[in-house]
Amino acid sequence: MDNETKPKTKGVADILFLLDATGSMQSNIDAVKDNIGAFLDSLATPVGFNAAAPLKDWRAAVYAYRDAGCDGDAWFVPNPFTRDPAQLRAQLDRIVADGGGDEPESLLDALHAVANLPAAPKGAQDEDPHAWRYRSEAARVVVVFTDASFHPTFAGDPSMGLADVANAITEARIRLSVFAPAMECYDDLSQIDKCEYTPVAVEPGETPVAALARFTGDRAHFRKTLEMLAKSVSASAAADALEV
Repeated sequence: MDNETKPKTKGVADILFLLDATGSMQSNIDAVKDNIGAFLDSLATPVGFNAAAPLKDWRAAVYAYRDAGCDGDAWFVPNPFTRDPAQLRAQLDRIVADGGGDEPESLLDALHAVANLPAAPKGAQDEDPHAWRYRSEAARVVVVFTDASFHPTFAGDPSMGLADVANAITEARIRLSVFAPAMECYDDLSQIDKCEYTPVAVEPGETPVAALARFTGDRAHFRKTLEMLAKSVSASAAADALEV
């Protein structure tokens, strides 16, 4: 069977956690680390009566971003994809919340960077831990946690912004899942195709920083949130036949 008629792969995913790692985020990063096991367990949980495990193969990585305008080279921290839960936890352990300067952070720059990561060619026999698998061979999922708004333009090129990020994510066939305080900028971001936005309500008198800390600090609820996220990732990877 040649590559033109080969069935498209289902139930396989590359999952990239893109975490705001500025100074206020440590408790949220710790919450993700404490519940990453529940997330990974749920990836392999059958969905539906007599259903097989929906995700046959996963790789995951943790990336951190800060503010490209004031944090120098530390603004963006990549890690290799891994199938080892211990290595994934180690990546989370190495993230220390620091920097950020003003409240808007460089999420758009970071999303553009991950959308433009190298990708393996069709039919590649070897995997590159620093590259996406070919788009018809693995679903691509990016999960964002942040407690701040984002700069509307890129740090290095003010002519680039949300429209460029939307085009890059769509071209890369990325499914984007965003957990952030309820803000207008994230309503705009959620218009990107295949973007799921979970707005965290900001209570009267509460800051967005406090709102996300409250959301992730409710241990039982946040564990359930990550379990549901995993089921959504699994269902998407199982159902989608991605375009070649």
